[in-house]
Amino acid sequence: MSSLPVCRPRRERPRPTGAAALVVLIVTVMAVVLGLNGTASAVTSKPGTTKPAATASPKAKPRVSAAVTPGTDCAAARDDDYASGAATGTFAAAGDAVCLTLPTATGNGLYLVNEPPSGGVTPELTVFDSQGAQQCDTTYAFSVCKLTGTAPFQVVLTAPDAGAYRVTIQRTGDTSGCTAWPQSAFGGSWGVQVPLTADQQTTCLAIGADQHSAAELFDFTNTTNQLNASVQLYDSAGDQVCATLGSSTTTCTFTPGTAYTALLVGTGTADTYKLVRRDVSATASCPAPASLTVGGPSIPYTFTSALDSRCLRVTAATTDKLWFTVRTPAAADGAGVALGVVDASGKVVCRQQGVLPCRATGSTSYVVYVLASGYAGTPISAHVDTWRIGTASGWAPQCTAHTVSPDGFSLRSGTLTEAATAYCAVIQMQPSQRFEVYGTDSSTTTATPWVSLLSSASSSGSGIDNNYQCSEDNVGAFSFSCLTSASATAGQYALVVTPAQADTPVEYSMQGLCQQGCSTPPKQAALTSVGPASGPTGTENQVVLHGANLTLGTQVELASDYTTASAYPSEPVSVSPDGTSLTVRISTYDVAPGTYDVVIPGTGYAPGTYLTGAYTVTAAPAATPGRLVPITPTRFLDTRNGTGAPKQRVGAGGVVKLKVTGVHGVPTSGVTAVVMNVTVVAPTTSGYVTVYPDGQTPPSVSNINFAVKETIPNLVTVPVVNGTVALRNAHGTVDLVADVSGYYAAGSTGSALTPLPPTRFLDTRNGTGAPKQRVGAGGVVKLKVAGVHGVPTSGLTAVVMNVTAVKPSTSGYVTVYPDGKPVPAVSNLNFTTGETIPNLVIVPVIDGTVDLRNASGTVDLVADVTGWFSSAGSTFTSSGPVRLLDTRSGLGARIGTVGPGGIVSLQVGGVDGVPSSGVTAVVLNVTVTGPTAGSYLTVHPHGRPLPAVSNLNFTTGETISNLVVVPVVDGRVTFANHAGDVHVVADLNGYFSS
Repeated sequence: MSSLPVCRPRRERPRPTGAAALVVLIVTVMAVVLGLNGTASAVTSKPGTTKPAATASPKAKPRVSAAVTPGTDCAAARDDDYASGAATGTFAAAGDAVCLTLPTATGNGLYLVNEPPSGGVTPELTVFDSQGAQQCDTTYAFSVCKLTGTAPFQVVLTAPDAGAYRVTIQRTGDTSGCTAWPQSAFGGSWGVQVPLTADQQTTCLAIGADQHSAAELFDFTNTTNQLNASVQLYDSAGDQVCATLGSSTTTCTFTPGTAYTALLVGTGTADTYKLVRRDVSATASCPAPASLTVGGPSIPYTFTSALDSRCLRVTAATTDKLWFTVRTPAAADGAGVALGVVDASGKVVCRQQGVLPCRATGSTSYVVYVLASGYAGTPISAHVDTWRIGTASGWAPQCTAHTVSPDGFSLRSGTLTEAATAYCAVIQMQPSQRFEVYGTDSSTTTATPWVSLLSSASSSGSGIDNNYQCSEDNVGAFSFSCLTSASATAGQYALVVTPAQADTPVEYSMQGLCQQGCSTPPKQAALTSVGPASGPTGTENQVVLHGANLTLGTQVELASDYTTASAYPSEPVSVSPDGTSLTVRISTYDVAPGTYDVVIPGTGYAPGTYLTGAYTVTAAPAATPGRLVPITPTRFLDTRNGTGAPKQRVGAGGVVKLKVTGVHGVPTSGVTAVVMNVTVVAPTTSGYVTVYPDGQTPPSVSNINFAVKETIPNLVTVPVVNGTVALRNAHGTVDLVADVSGYYAAGSTGSALTPLPPTRFLDTRNGTGAPKQRVGAGGVVKLKVAGVHGVPTSGLTAVVMNVTAVKPSTSGYVTVYPDGKPVPAVSNLNFTTGETIPNLVIVPVIDGTVDLRNASGTVDLVADVTGWFSSAGSTFTSSGPVRLLDTRSGLGARIGTVGPGGIVSLQVGGVDGVPSSGVTAVVLNVTVTGPTAGSYLTVHPHGRPLPAVSNLNFTTGETISNLVVVPVVDGRVTFANHAGDVHVVADLNGYFSS
């Protein structure tokens, strides 16, 4: 660029004042926000500059003058500076100016880029036409100037102060020096990688006329993983087509056969960028979803990079109503997945906002795109739902199959999984109606299943329609208020329940109560009794309320002298279909021991809404953690021969008191619990046995359930209070046998538990852990447990495993004992011909191996390990025994059987004395009753995949129990049934804590 001659003084424009100044300020702000009048809004900081990588032709250094008049004393300049290099120079003082004459033709535009070198200045850039008419004026780092006057045009650079400057001028539509930007397929790849340096904060990219589709999705990422730049797309005239302002993504619609320029504009930070553009038009290559069925299987994706993406092609009738959502419940904070929908014309129909669905209608084809968002190195798991929720003929069959009413609806329960992702029902609504949806769910986070209300009159977009909506009442509670406004359209709406951001599987129960516009006003809940009538302080106690008109929305609180005793409201667990009983958890964390009224809050002690002095809060029992001391399995009790008790059968209601301390090596003091295998022999009728601490009232639990003449064992872990335990028979007469395999003692001696996700170590049916062959009479299987499936190679003192006998050829028993030791005169598992039956064992380990000996006939053996004992781990605290779960009555979970492939989960953390945190495993006696088919039950940590193990095998109609030690990871445990329908009962015996 040639040197400039000295210029005549510049004619200064008068500065506006007062109201005129305010108008100028408003116009300037609008120009910044909207990118108008040649001023780009994305960047307002002052970036540095570097010399261009290549120069098309040398530029003469312009001469600087104290004043410039456009049209005279201007040097010829180029308008392809991305190729030829920027205009550079130095101002001697404020007010100095240079003038450049450009070869740009009328009707074009200019990209004006102010990129001063380090310590330099940002001149004011003013563009005039040949008649002196101002075209634009800017001091921003990046601007677009539209040229509407008469060529030739001049740009005047005016110094704000002394210093060096660097200005890039590029004609719109000219891609000289711009990097070619190819289109990319969906996935994790990108099209181009470019840097922005401290001295160069813009770069241009070229999109050829035949190198783009009709609609494209743009995205970018960078090394710092910060939003510190924008991508702005322009046509040849300098009109902005789209931009990523405030985001890293945008969509553009393009004219066929037209070239475009993309400008990457930084905000002053040196960084390296990966940019991608993908086809979202009618030509996009995207797979179709497997199903559009409402509540059908979701589509799983895993995103492993910041630019990872997927797309789906959905074809539909123009009258179809479609629902699209993406869910990322396990994503780390700040990470997730963005979803958008583009119709056949290339228009973005909707973008998902939070948990609200993206709804679309009116097109025959859609592209659904899903993009990683906030990726920070950890893979993001996502599930996409694509449903045709309505057609021209009405709502989908999956919705019309269920009908609910705004006047209220009865209890609905289910489990949302990735195979069954929604519950949908139709509801006839009039304007100005409102109803509440109250429910319970098994989510362990603040995310709950979400309730949505949809209208056929408005089926596009993703925002809330104030004419109809369901809104969450309280974060973390499954409670929603659903309504129509006075201007809403009367008609049939759809009520949809989805997992939203809750982990799946998630169980729920819900019912509806009318609040406004009711044909029949709802009735006030009334209380008649509560039970149990007492519970300890410092926990949540399950109680059953009896009365009338009870619902999942009925809350109670403890009160004294008309003053609420706790800041925590009760939480619903289940309600009977007739509303006469309601199970809730009452918090006593902040309640002192004493006697309290049970009150429905907000009723002012109206008749029927309170129970005077109905609940007593007791002192919390002392928790005494203990460590396991394994012993060689030893027979402590046998009523058949007088071992440990008189030689006589135990009658109905009879109790055997068994001394366990100071016997067979068990110390006389310090014992907190004993582990013993109890066997019922030849009962005269069906019944059960309860094992509990001597001196206490028999609890309402069972340890061993049996049928007539059945010989059946079960392992029990029973608290020890006075050195003796009690065994009570409920019905008929039986003989009782008890073999002790260890005890828990306070102090530093003994071993602690390390829970293991239930894992199969042995299966002689397929050769797992031992040869593939049945075990004969007197046969011994040596099972290696040390150094297998995560169990350490040394330091083991005992393992916990569920042993199952499969299809024995004759009646018999199995004994499990430490390898290398003589076979003890005990049994762990008794069975009859053809029976498949399990029992839990805690067996000492000496050399890393345990032995399983079959006494008679042939049998297959299976063993599933759930933990091991060593010097380090979790200690055991006795609790109860107390019943936590009974699906027959709704204790602990919803009322009703667990169906084939179904689950029921139980909250154990923070309930009935179990701590709310730090619990690593619980000891439960699990019973199944009334099964409609032969099956098995698996008990496993909630929130973890279903393991390929069994805890309880049963036949049609059988009632049978088994002890389980199940790891706890989120405060809940899950019970999974595999065939038929069955009721499940669980009694707590204690817990392990770190």
